[in-house]
Amino acid sequence: MNGFIDQPKWKKVEYSRSQIIKAGKTIRKDDISVDEKANAITIIDNWRAAHAYPLHVIYMHLRRMGESNKEIIVAERLKRLDSILSKLRRETNMSLWTMQDLGGCRFIVPTIEDVYKYAAKYEASKKRHILKEKYDYIENPKSSGYRSVHYVYEYHSDTTDTYNRNMLIEIQFRTHLQHLWATAVETMGLFTKNAIKSGQGDEDVKRFFVLASSLFAIKEKQNIVPNTINDIDEIVSEIESLNAKHNYLDFLSGIKVAVDYQKIKKKTSYYILILNYETHRLSIKPFLASEFESANELYNKLERHKNEAQMDAVLVRVSSFETLRSAYPNYFSDINEFVNIIKSYLQ
Repeated sequence: MNGFIDQPKWKKVEYSRSQIIKAGKTIRKDDISVDEKANAITIIDNWRAAHAYPLHVIYMHLRRMGESNKEIIVAERLKRLDSILSKLRRETNMSLWTMQDLGGCRFIVPTIEDVYKYAAKYEASKKRHILKEKYDYIENPKSSGYRSVHYVYEYHSDTTDTYNRNMLIEIQFRTHLQHLWATAVETMGLFTKNAIKSGQGDEDVKRFFVLASSLFAIKEKQNIVPNTINDIDEIVSEIESLNAKHNYLDFLSGIKVAVDYQKIKKKTSYYILILNYETHRLSIKPFLASEFESANELYNKLERHKNEAQMDAVLVRVSSFETLRSAYPNYFSDINEFVNIIKSYLQ
């Protein structure tokens, strides 16, 4: 893409490495002034927004790679501000400069075989990005139940070094079943106001999702989650007991969201999803690819007022409105497939 540097829609890094690192350290402190906090968040916002172009390059490559299979879903997102702040505070050795998932792509495929096939295909493809890390959470599931394969790349271009600034992009290769589980966890987290995927929340609800993940792992003939038994009957029995006690499946089934959205233009690329978890209304704001700057400004404004507004927002990019619903069903509360699979085992 010749001349992309002059396009105003792509943010550039406006701060030095040391300023970015310092902002990450500052935001961890409890005793910072209002001005210090505002300055740190301004730097974090810019550093995150500058990942949009490297993310765009990798996203388009993945879309081309998966376009021959209509069952493949590809989506991109910039990490939410509260998730960045929570991660910095939770992981005290984490540096903002080396955070690996400020820009992330999801590559959702039908089968386990597809996960490894497309991950290897991307790594073998013609590109300049540098593979920094590989995490196989299918072979070794997280204790939370999370299962997926992550590749972390450092963006690199031979033609210009504008974005050759240690910009790390994470690609999540996951199956449809793994995606259902992850979005069910996020939905439960949104409506109970607990970051369950980060280890917060009641022990029973976390155990429920751990067991569900092991059930799905057995279904996919893969390794189960630590501290669970490789026996469907035992897993189903424990899920049944927890569900009888807390009615998790009824709670998830009962979440209904009314969707308000502006007219979606044919060439819409970016969407801001704004979920008010008090009124159960989802507003969708569409933007053309050339309107990224406006989308990012609105996203930043929403994030700074999300707590008092009782809402959650995310800025994402997908190829179509239909793909949006499939890639982010947690915002639409469209998780009936997850519930129905679990119920089929209980019955």
